[in-house]
Amino acid sequence: MKFSPRSMRDVWYTGTKRLTATQRARLTASGLSVHHVPLIETRLTHREIPIHRFDWLVVTSQTAVPALRDVPRDVKVAAVGEKTKQALEAVGFSVALMPDTFTGEALFRDLASVVDEGDIVLFARGDLANTDHMQQLANVHDWVVYETIGRELTGTEVEALEGIEALLVLSPSAVRALTPYLEHFHGTWYAIGEVTERAVREVSTLPVRVPECYTMDALIQCIGEDFS
Repeated sequence: MKFSPRSMRDVWYTGTKRLTATQRARLTASGLSVHHVPLIETRLTHREIPIHRFDWLVVTSQTAVPALRDVPRDVKVAAVGEKTKQALEAVGFSVALMPDTFTGEALFRDLASVVDEGDIVLFARGDLANTDHMQQLANVHDWVVYETIGRELTGTEVEALEGIEALLVLSPSAVRALTPYLEHFHGTWYAIGEVTERAVREVSTLPVRVPECYTMDALIQCIGEDFS
């Protein structure tokens, strides 16, 4: 990995999906040179749906959407945030509930206030998703539709980490993948939400910045303002 000219500041974006051209341009305009270093990959489990009649479908990540191909489109859907909502609507679902704060905790709290007595809820999730929130519902079924796999950094990446001024992390899984290499990082963390922020604070005493709105665009605006 090559460092950027002195006029640019090196940052790592660790998400699995590539930044859009617009997002990258916004960072570049702030004097940032963005290196895409994905730390995790996800794979569908292809597990069969555990129930065939349910009233609500809960989705806390757009990564789960490809696994929902055979789910009836007339079910009521609760989505964790705007990107997940868009991914669901793109394949024919109608989202009936989305919390103001884009977290699983807020989603289940809001859902618990609207489900009717006797309603059956199906939670389609990744293998590392927090399941504590499920206890707020009386009749919820668990469906693990994808698994998350971390990777080790290469020697070149470990060396490059010494000069990185900011890490953009989108999940606790990414934080865990970085944990063995934290002695090489001396910059600022940029976490997409409070759950990822907590994961960072458990392993690092370095500064952590979190946008008010838990979206990728808001995270980019946050780091852009800091470095402009």
